[in-house]
Amino acid sequence: MSEKMDPRIKLLERLKLQLSGHVYVGDRFKEGWKEPIPHYAFKCPKHGIIIDYPHGYNQRLECPICREEEKEVIEQATE
Repeated sequence: MSEKMDPRIKLLERLKLQLSGHVYVGDRFKEGWKEPIPHYAFKCPKHGIIIDYPHGYNQRLECPICREEEKEVIEQATE
């Protein structure tokens, strides 16, 4: 197994990521948000280790790159 892990993720966090599928990496703030929200590292099958925040009512972790790719496919299909 020669997969490279994100160097920003510590050893214990890497273990948690492999065992649970995601690991908390801290609260982050974006322009337009009222307050920082928790972000998690998780593995996208297509894009590798991704850091993002939970989305929707079910608080699901979604790869933002995959979301953009799906959005482009839908836009092309409706043209």
